[in-house]
Amino acid sequence: MDFFERMEQETGVLLNDVQQQAVVHTDGPLLLLASPGSGKTTTLNMKIGYLILEKNVDPDRIMAVTFSKASARDMSERFDRFFSGLTNEKVHFSTIHSFAYKVVRESLRKNGQDFQLIEGNISDEELKKGWDGPEVPLHKKFILKKLYEDANGVQMTDDEMDELMRYISFVKNRMIEGKELDRVPCQVKQASSIYQSYEAFKKKDPFKLLLDFDDMLTYCHEILLDDAAILSKYQQQFEYILTDESQDNSLVQHEIVELLAKPQNNLCVVADDDQSIFMWRGSDVDKLLDFEETYPNGTVLTMSQNYRSSQDIVKVSNQFIKRNKKRYAKEMFTENEAHTPIEIKNLSNYEKQLKYLTEQLKKREPGEEVAVLYRNNASAVPIADQLDKSGIDFYMKDIDPKFFKHWVVEDILNFMRFSYNDRRVDILERIHTKFNAYISKKQIFFLKKKNSQASVFDRLLERDLPDYQSKNIKKAKKLFKDINEMEPAQAIRTIREKLGYDHALQKMSDKFGFNAEHLMNILNTLEKIAEGLGSLKGFADRLKELEKLLQTSKYNKNKSALTLTTFHSAKGLEYDKVYMIDLVNGVIPSKDDMETYRNKEAGPMEEAVRLFYVGMTRARTNLELLTYNYKGSERVTESIFLMNVRRILQPEGEKKTLRKRKRQAPDLSDENLLQMDEVEIGKPIIHRKFGPGVIKEYDTDQIGIQFVEAGYKELLLEVCLDNGLLSKSTEGMKR
Repeated sequence: MDFFERMEQETGVLLNDVQQQAVVHTDGPLLLLASPGSGKTTTLNMKIGYLILEKNVDPDRIMAVTFSKASARDMSERFDRFFSGLTNEKVHFSTIHSFAYKVVRESLRKNGQDFQLIEGNISDEELKKGWDGPEVPLHKKFILKKLYEDANGVQMTDDEMDELMRYISFVKNRMIEGKELDRVPCQVKQASSIYQSYEAFKKKDPFKLLLDFDDMLTYCHEILLDDAAILSKYQQQFEYILTDESQDNSLVQHEIVELLAKPQNNLCVVADDDQSIFMWRGSDVDKLLDFEETYPNGTVLTMSQNYRSSQDIVKVSNQFIKRNKKRYAKEMFTENEAHTPIEIKNLSNYEKQLKYLTEQLKKREPGEEVAVLYRNNASAVPIADQLDKSGIDFYMKDIDPKFFKHWVVEDILNFMRFSYNDRRVDILERIHTKFNAYISKKQIFFLKKKNSQASVFDRLLERDLPDYQSKNIKKAKKLFKDINEMEPAQAIRTIREKLGYDHALQKMSDKFGFNAEHLMNILNTLEKIAEGLGSLKGFADRLKELEKLLQTSKYNKNKSALTLTTFHSAKGLEYDKVYMIDLVNGVIPSKDDMETYRNKEAGPMEEAVRLFYVGMTRARTNLELLTYNYKGSERVTESIFLMNVRRILQPEGEKKTLRKRKRQAPDLSDENLLQMDEVEIGKPIIHRKFGPGVIKEYDTDQIGIQFVEAGYKELLLEVCLDNGLLSKSTEGMKR
C-alpha cells in the first residue's frame, strides 16, 4: 500500500494529482501556487507527514512556518488530527517572527547585550508622562509620541500614531534606508525624520538595547548575514523548510527564509500571488514572481482546483482576477455544481443598503454561515448598530474600539455637553477653534481667570469685540441653545453646517495633513447612529452601549453564524453566503488606488483587485455584491470592479454589439482616450462630436456630461468608450 492509499484509508484524505506531486517533491526548491479553496493546508500537512513517515526525517529537522499565530495553530491542529494515530512525533509550527526572536535573543546574549521589548499595551496615563522624572515609560507609542511632538510642536492624534507605526513597519519590512525613506508615502509630517530619531533613541543606552517587533526581523536578518556560526547552526538543523501563506511575507522575511534554506534549498513555498493583500505592511509579491529567477532549477506547481465554491462563483472570480497583469497565469476551476448566480444589488443610497442588508440577514436559514465583508473597520459601527436594534446577534472578527475614542467623536460630545451648560469654560477651551465664533486663546485665558455663573458668550460680549466676532458669538449662543432642544441627528447636522464644524475639519486637514474623507465618514456614522434617538443624553448612552457591544461580540464566535469582518481578516475563511458591501469608488478601489493608477503606477490598484477577489472567493454557494448611488448628500459611483463583474456575468450573446460602420475603426491604443478606470465625476473631457465638457454623473450604462456648447447630455457609456469618443482634457470647461 503506497502512502496516498494509506492516507485515504487512515485519514479520509484523497489528494488529486497535483497535490500528490507537491507531497513527493522533497528535494530542491518548490513553489506551490494554491488557488482559493484548493486544500493547501491539507497538502502541506500531508507533505510533512510524508517526510516523517516515508523519508524518516526527524521532525526537528523540519521548519514549518506561516504568517500568523492563528495559521500556525490551525496547521498544528490539523496535523494532530491527521497523524496522531500514526506517529507520536510532534512538529513545531511557528511564525517567522517567533523564529527571528529566538535568533535575536541567542545572538544578543552571546554578545552580552541586554535588551528590552517596547511593544504591548500602555495606559493613557503613561502616554501622558513627560521625558523627565522617574519611571519614563520605555514603550514604542510613548517614544513616538514624544518624538512627534518634538518634531512638529503639536500633540499627536491616534490616527497619526497608527499612520506612523504603519510607515515604520513598512520601511523596516521592505529594508528601506537613507534618502528612500522620504519617498515612502506617509501623511504624518516629518515621518522619516521621526523614524530616524526613533531608531537612534532605541540604541541610546549602551547597556540596554530597545527592540520592537519589526526589529526581530531586521536584526535576525543582519545576524544571519554577519554571524556565520549562527547561520550555519540553523542551516544544518533544518534540512527541510516549508512556508505557508508566503504571499504575505515581506522582503526581509523572504530573505531570512532564503538564507536558512541554503545550500540544499529543500524549500517548499506555498502561496497564491492572487491573494497578496498586505502591501501596506510590507508584503512583497515580487519575490514570488521572481521565484524561477532566484531558483533556476526550481519547480512551480499550480493547485487550481477549488473545492470550496460553486461553479457560478469560481468562473466569475477566475475571470475577474485576470484583470491584473502582474501575476502567474492560472485557471481556477471546480467540479462543484452550479448553485446560485452572483447577485449585484444597486441601492439608491447608503441607508437603503443598510436596510436591505438587515432584512436579508433576518431571512437567513438556521445554521447558515453568513459573512458581511467590508474594506474599512468604520463600516462595522453602523451595521452593528442596525443589527442590534433589529435583535440580530453577530460575531465581529475585527474589534476596533478606536472609533469611540476618536477626537472627532469627543468633539461632537463636547458640543452637546456645552449646549447643556454654556458656562463651562473647560469644554469651550477644547472646541473654541472648531466653530465659527473666532474665540482666541487670549479670550479663553480671560474666561478662565475668574469664576462666573454667567454664559461665556455673555461675558465675551461685555468686552470690546470686532463687529464680525460680536455678530458670530450672538449667533453661536443661540445655536447652542437650540441644539440642546434638538434630536441628536439634527443637532449633529447643525454642528456640522451652521456652527461650521465641517469647514473647521477641512481647514485642519489641509494644515496638518489629516485624511478629511475619513473624518467626514466618522461624522456620517455618528449621524446614522443618532437617527431615531430622542435626546442628546440618549445619543451619548447609545455610543457607550455600542462600544460595549462591539467589544463583547468577539465572545460570540461559537454562538452566532453571522460574522462581520474586513476583507483582509476574512482571508483563509469561508462561509455559505457572503455579502460584500460599500462597493463604491473611493472605498474599493480607494481614491489613492485610483490616483496612483492614473499616474501609471499599477501596484496599489492590482492589490485592490486582489482584495476584491479574496472577498469573492470566501463564498461557498451565495455571493451578493452591494453598492449605492448616494451616501448622505454626496453622489457616489459604483466600484469599477463591479463593472468588471457585470461584464463577466453578461453572456456573450446578450452583449450590446456595435454593427459594422462604414467609418474607420478608432485607434483605441491612443493613451489620451478616456478609459473605464478614469471615469469620475468632475473630470474634464473632450467628446469627438460635442467638444469639451465635464462629467457630472455616471452609472453602469450611462454617463451625464455638461458640455460647453451642447449643454447637458446623457450618453451610453459603453458606446462612448468602445468607440473612443471621449478623450482626457486638462482644459475642462475653459473656452
